[in-house]
Amino acid sequence: MVVVFALIGLIGGILVGLFTPSGAQRIAGQDASDRTGPAPTATVPGLPDDFYTVILSSISNSRDRSVAEARADAFRGSGVENVGVLDSSRYASLTANYWVVYSGVFSTWQDAVDHRDEIRRAHPDFACYAKQVTDQS
Repeated sequence: MVVVFALIGLIGGILVGLFTPSGAQRIAGQDASDRTGPAPTATVPGLPDDFYTVILSSISNSRDRSVAEARADAFRGSGVENVGVLDSSRYASLTANYWVVYSGVFSTWQDAVDHRDEIRRAHPDFACYAKQVTDQS
């Protein structure tokens, strides 16, 4: 089963690269200046100021957010639940300038570790890890 998901992910990545030369999708009418401005300082709506999660993937934000959203969709398709994307520049505890694909929002470290372990049992090839996320303010 893991091989099937890895193959699906590989094919999906190839297709994204084939149909978008830079590997990122562009929105009609959007120019490069739209993506290079400063990141907003507000956190993702609905997320607490301080929480624990499982980091599934990090993608340079020099690439369009749609690349991270596609990766999140791939994780959802493989059975991982509660997957989202956030901008790491909005959080003090994360390295800036990445789209972070995460799974779950937990109030304790142990809950995040337990979730990470569930994901690893189901998908031993996923290099995910638990992380505390804190707001910049």
